[in-house]
Amino acid sequence: MGYLMGIDLGTSSVKVLITDASGAVKGIGQTGYEVLTPEMGYAEQDPAVWWSCTKQAVKEALFTSGICGDEIDGIGFSGQMHGMVPLDRDKKPVGMAVIHLDQRSLEEKKQIFDIAGELLSKELLNQPSAGMMICSLLWMKHKRPEVYERIELVMSPKDYIRYKMTGVICTDYSDASATLVFSVKSRCWCKELIRRLELKEDIWPPVYESCEEIGTVCKEASQELGISVSTRVVTGGGDCAAQLIGNAVIGEGIVSCNIGTASQLAVVTDSPVFDDDMRCQLWCHSIPGLWIFQGGALNGGNTLSWLKNKILRDGRPFAELDKEALDVAAGSEGLVFLPYIAGERTPYNNPKARGVYFGLGLKHGQAHMVRAAMEGVMYNLKQCKNIFDEMRIPQKKLIASGGAAKGKCWKQIQADMLDMPVFTTMVQEEACMGAAIMASVGIGYYKDVYTACKEIVVLDAEVTEPIQENVKRYQEQQEIFCELYEGLKGFYSRL
Repeated sequence: MGYLMGIDLGTSSVKVLITDASGAVKGIGQTGYEVLTPEMGYAEQDPAVWWSCTKQAVKEALFTSGICGDEIDGIGFSGQMHGMVPLDRDKKPVGMAVIHLDQRSLEEKKQIFDIAGELLSKELLNQPSAGMMICSLLWMKHKRPEVYERIELVMSPKDYIRYKMTGVICTDYSDASATLVFSVKSRCWCKELIRRLELKEDIWPPVYESCEEIGTVCKEASQELGISVSTRVVTGGGDCAAQLIGNAVIGEGIVSCNIGTASQLAVVTDSPVFDDDMRCQLWCHSIPGLWIFQGGALNGGNTLSWLKNKILRDGRPFAELDKEALDVAAGSEGLVFLPYIAGERTPYNNPKARGVYFGLGLKHGQAHMVRAAMEGVMYNLKQCKNIFDEMRIPQKKLIASGGAAKGKCWKQIQADMLDMPVFTTMVQEEACMGAAIMASVGIGYYKDVYTACKEIVVLDAEVTEPIQENVKRYQEQQEIFCELYEGLKGFYSRL
């Protein structure tokens, strides 16, 4: 056997992981890029920059691994979800990609909600949010008709990178389900919604399973990447599904708390459950027969990055800030942070929400602000867990991932806030590993994802247990957090 490559196109960087068949990491590459905000509420990225950065990251991963590109047997993909990459008749991008953080389509979101009607509960099993493909596309039709008329295809971000690598146009069920123009119930494009919105009916890509082999590396990409044209490529999945696979969150009732740039509290279900109030999202898992019920928040590690880089201007590593925050008592001595610096999707679906520090006093210092930022993210995710509890969704085990899984303080906050033991895995770069696992199944190294995860994903022996004194403190402060949001939400639209 040769080697596997997992590529994760994130919001702030592209990461490339090379492993052997057993999952042992041989090399990692990473190249960063910016989110472009040409106007208030806009969030865009250049697909050409994605591809350029992907090429750099692939070459770095090959170099650090010491492996020849011809030894890569299979490639899988993961990527930021919800965004829209529009292509013209020549399959070239029509301007910038509109990504999941974009908030320009507020009016379109409302229109879709009204026009979709019963389709929301009967087929889509979700409600639209600004930044999702369907909202961005309708905005383009209304506000940039000359651009809309040029669109011949639309795809999700990671699908563009795979297209550049193979020349094949397609998507997978997990990413398609997050566009909000896909029937999660029936697992197909919702043609009725497309007709109601009077959108083009022939621009939607074919949908394949995440582990399905769709082709090989094309000649042009082979020359650019240094990878053989015989290297086999699988469809891959959205980053939510990929990181779940990378952490072996592949069974009913397993919960994932993932805090990267954004954050998600997700639980695997074996049926397409539906929240009548549509506060959470339901996506297709990258494993047939499973779904992901998720509280997907727009704010996570971005809050700590914002605080560190723009407010504190502290150049030290995040690990040092985490260590200092651990010395602050649970509850940050009455300092509460509403983490909505990028608006919010779950549970409030309020793109106009904004961040707030409340309770500042002379006793509070930098460590308090850092810990309060961590706690604010988790207070919001706790609201998502409350929805899971209300719906009596089984929650058997919690696995933490993302940057927050590396910090001792943040893991303890998760355990205390959610009142569950926090497990982590020994996996590096979970979404990349999930993409590599998909490739391992697609090219026949393993018969299915379950077998691959059993061999590849190992739990860390250290488990973070909840501290009951802290659990009680957070339960009390959770009420303040919720009352703060309710009391302030009327002001956001006036800013």
